[in-house]
Amino acid sequence: MNAVIYCRVSSKEQIDGTSLESQELACKEYAARNGLNIVRVFIERGESAKFADRPQLLEMLAFSKDREHAVEQLLVWKVDRLARNVGDHFNIKASLAKHGVRVVSVTEPIDAKPEGKLLETILAGFAQFDNDIRAARCTQGMRRKIQEGLFPWGPPLGYKSANRPGSKKTLPDVPDYPAFGIIQKGLEEFALGRLTKAQLMRLLTERGLRTKRGKPLTNQAIDWLLADSFYAGIVRDPWSGEEFEGKHIPAISKETFRQIQLVIAGRNRAVPHLATRDEFPLRTFARCGDCEAALTGSFSRGRSAKYPYYHCFRRDCDTQPSYALREVHSEYESFLDALSLDSHGFAHLKDSVRRIGESWVQKRHVEQEHREAEAKRANDRLQQLLRLKIDDLITDEEFKIERAKLSVMSVAPVSPSDESSRTLDDVMADLEIIRPPLADLRSFWSSLDIESQRRFQLIASPVGFVVGRVGTAQRGHFFSLFRSSLAAESCLVPPVGESWNQLSEEIGGLAMVLQESCRSV
Repeated sequence: MNAVIYCRVSSKEQIDGTSLESQELACKEYAARNGLNIVRVFIERGESAKFADRPQLLEMLAFSKDREHAVEQLLVWKVDRLARNVGDHFNIKASLAKHGVRVVSVTEPIDAKPEGKLLETILAGFAQFDNDIRAARCTQGMRRKIQEGLFPWGPPLGYKSANRPGSKKTLPDVPDYPAFGIIQKGLEEFALGRLTKAQLMRLLTERGLRTKRGKPLTNQAIDWLLADSFYAGIVRDPWSGEEFEGKHIPAISKETFRQIQLVIAGRNRAVPHLATRDEFPLRTFARCGDCEAALTGSFSRGRSAKYPYYHCFRRDCDTQPSYALREVHSEYESFLDALSLDSHGFAHLKDSVRRIGESWVQKRHVEQEHREAEAKRANDRLQQLLRLKIDDLITDEEFKIERAKLSVMSVAPVSPSDESSRTLDDVMADLEIIRPPLADLRSFWSSLDIESQRRFQLIASPVGFVVGRVGTAQRGHFFSLFRSSLAAESCLVPPVGESWNQLSEEIGGLAMVLQESCRSV
């Protein structure tokens, strides 16, 4: 009977000790006593209990499921070496069981008997408890930073991180000029009540403000900019809603920020725009199955009640169909079910995002080194030019022309990729925040208010979907990275040339939607 061994330690410090050797020795002794043939040993050196950080676990699962190797048992030293989550443990066990592989703990009496199953569940529960305590400490760490006046995530437009890329945030965010000055003046002018949101967006655009991806501003970006108290020097705790004095330099005073909110509140007393009626969250998002025009929504009167429908009123549409609201919503909810990820799929997703981010960081470093080298060469040539001028080997006019050219080249320019100050740690933290809703996107979408639903829909499928063909809908950058949990084995191959800034913003946007929905409950 063939078997494989899986060993893991929780920290880098344990690698140099005897833990790995002890685990492997105990498993081999068990195999010898029970006549098992060890075909391969998988050793996870100093990794956590999370899927995405355990390449050997993923390799072991693929190896064990390959019928060519005829593996029948997986030997582990203890249950907590396999997983630190009850769901993950039994998902791994069930996945292996489908291929005839049984999980065996060589130091714990777990078996197919009722008492053995009970003990296995208890041990897996203790492992999850320990892991949950660690996660709680991570959240406490972020909340502690907020209480100290540091924003633990990527700063908003107009600010940049003062910390080294990829490192933990220990310094407050700093102004990112010229964007900081443009936003500062724009907010102060809006507080006077003389500008509408549309006028503010045009004004900021004319002054050269762009998003961190270098794209034109959107209505949504203006809404976030006006509502973000970060610009007033306030750091808000998303878990409790508490506000703390930030250590960063504020763009506007607290009084100006309050005045902005009063201006917005005064204008919001108008009749709400019908495009955001609570009853029709997919209005203008769902499209006609015939002409693919955006659908509107309304109630049709029946004999005893009114019934909600989505309609196509496009004049050149041959059929101008109407769709029952429940029919359209049911199709979209099925689409969300297909997108939802189990723990295995999330592990693949997290690993893929991390690899894309690491590739982006490496590319940015290479680009920066190249820019710095170019700037150094320009500085050297500028020094040579000065010597030529001192020696009267060139005229004043020639000196001025060449100096102007070299002065521009001697300053290392900032590449577009540097415009994003969201670090890999920031994005991975946001990914952990949105992990629960990714497991059940249907319920998450249903729980959101109308504005949050539409923001979520734009991230999931920016151009909407055609009724009856939701499966072919174009997904957003983030959601295009994964498929349903049924296809988790083959999903998440990192795409080549994808934009890290766009991916990180979409993950951050989902985290913001989740945090705002929690505050509104």
